[in-house]
Amino acid sequence: LRSLFTEAKHPERVFAGVVQQNAPIDKDCLYEFCALMAEPSSSKSALKTKSKTTNGAENPNSNEQGSRYGPHNCPHWSQVRMIRMTHKEAKGPVYARAIQATLVVDEDDFCMQIDAHTKFIKHWDTRTLDQWGMANNEYAVLTTYPTNVHDLYKNSNNHWEMPHLCHASTQGAGVVVNGRASAVANLERPILAPLWAAGLSFSRCHAERNVPNDINLKSIFAGEEYGRGARLWTHGYDFYSVSRPIIGTFYGSEKKGGGQGNRNNQEFRESRARLATLLKWPGSDQSEEAISKLGTYGLGTRRSLEEYATWSGINTITGKVEKHCIVDYVPWKSKRSEYNEYQPAGIEVVKNEAWRASLIKQHDTISGTYKGIVGKIEQDKELFVNLVVFVVIVLIVLGVLVVYTSTSFKKGLKSVIPKYSS
Repeated sequence: LRSLFTEAKHPERVFAGVVQQNAPIDKDCLYEFCALMAEPSSSKSALKTKSKTTNGAENPNSNEQGSRYGPHNCPHWSQVRMIRMTHKEAKGPVYARAIQATLVVDEDDFCMQIDAHTKFIKHWDTRTLDQWGMANNEYAVLTTYPTNVHDLYKNSNNHWEMPHLCHASTQGAGVVVNGRASAVANLERPILAPLWAAGLSFSRCHAERNVPNDINLKSIFAGEEYGRGARLWTHGYDFYSVSRPIIGTFYGSEKKGGGQGNRNNQEFRESRARLATLLKWPGSDQSEEAISKLGTYGLGTRRSLEEYATWSGINTITGKVEKHCIVDYVPWKSKRSEYNEYQPAGIEVVKNEAWRASLIKQHDTISGTYKGIVGKIEQDKELFVNLVVFVVIVLIVLGVLVVYTSTSFKKGLKSVIPKYSS
């Protein structure tokens, strides 16, 4: 959070939404951020925020520190939205990423999911928007494994070598794991890539609304990326490797993770079977009932899974795996509503409070603690871009979703997309 706000060119446009899953010994993300950013006030008027966990119990991390901080002494306090859970409620990174969608508000236009063991480059906000604009594609998703945090400002091998995902391997029914990133160099603009990565995913927010993380994939870590990538691509989204670093990630032991956490073996088996059905794995349940159970988390209709298998080189239908590093754009089957928000067949995904409430109720997850801490944004006659960051703190993988909001931008997007770097 500190890096997010302090390195942004326009921190006033940044909002963070945190889905926190802490043990009693863990520090609360918001209060620890406040401690880093400002000294606590001794005033008796300090805001007390005793939050609740998803089962209604008082959060063990929100008492002592919570009584010391508030909007009066913590920079960006009102720009952070939070859902607090206990570590016992955690069900893996995909589950947490799905919950984070409940924090997306109607005004949010640009979304960026990252891992929390991440640092931001100076002026990352305008740099990212500039990269996305250069793709000249409303359905562009900037995605790759980020640069090592120690190489953020380095011109790798003197030709700006950048990570490029183009290889994966299969590890049993339903599980496809991205391989180590290859490299592209001397790019003047982002380049099409065949695979999606959870560590960096930047797009318009309709990607999050129309192809949300599958909340039913519990206790899953390996395999989440190819499954969601296939869904995004068949819904019409395109993946691009960035031409210059935007964020840096701590790798290996520097992540300082706490291990894999607890895995429910029954949930794990059910999740793998669900992924196998989605990806048409040999021997998987392809019955009408199984496909119907995918619901709104199924494949899109703008391109087919068979096309994605041929294009990406990872064929989950036949088991054949190839490395496809240079790929061409694949047109949609239909050009309808090309620059309008896409509503997939089946359950309609809309951007209102009723949808967020039904998502939680339908899957018997959480009631959340988000109480609309973000005030109403005043309309400005001049173009402005609000950047909204959603931080998903998971026991195993700390997932972060960064959402960029542009009120004026929503009035329309022409076929030629300008650079938002001012």
